[in-house]
Amino acid sequence: MRYRHRVLGLLALTILAACQSARLTGVSERLDARAGITLVSVTKPLVFARTEGRYSRSARDYIYLGPVEVNRQGQRDYFLWVGVGTTLDRGYLAPESAIPDTLIMSVRGELMALDLLPWDQRVPGLADPVIYDPAVKVRAALGARVSRQQLALIANESLPSIRVAASDGTMRAYTRWRDGTSWDGLIAAAP
Repeated sequence: MRYRHRVLGLLALTILAACQSARLTGVSERLDARAGITLVSVTKPLVFARTEGRYSRSARDYIYLGPVEVNRQGQRDYFLWVGVGTTLDRGYLAPESAIPDTLIMSVRGELMALDLLPWDQRVPGLADPVIYDPAVKVRAALGARVSRQQLALIANESLPSIRVAASDGTMRAYTRWRDGTSWDGLIAAAP
């Protein structure tokens, strides 16, 4: 009888461990000891791109988009990390572009506009503010505060395109370039 209870207990622990690891697949978690904050993100952000054919056929501007959970001793806040990068020779071949301050996307047929601030203002005090490290160097790391429900809605959208707007009045459209890691693991891990 004891043997059967031990086997059932071991089986239950194995199943729980398997569920936990399956739930966290594609999720990265790290502690920023200086700030005392745990950062949870997916391993790869979504990638959006736009070309400017008048300057180059192959060089592009990029927007990277990834979810982040910031856990301050049990108080969880959610953000979209937005990285702005380019392979265009801005300032020489192509004119400089303003850093965006609004992210606009269509979610369930409705436009969602999110205010962007520099990442180090959204989550101050981090020893290492790099959340995602995409292939193209990020010239601006920004953040938009969202709720867990907004993250879930965005995760369920295909997001074929997004737009960003800057305070100088410019608006730029970006098309989905590459898929990132599914956001399901991060959303499911949140309480």
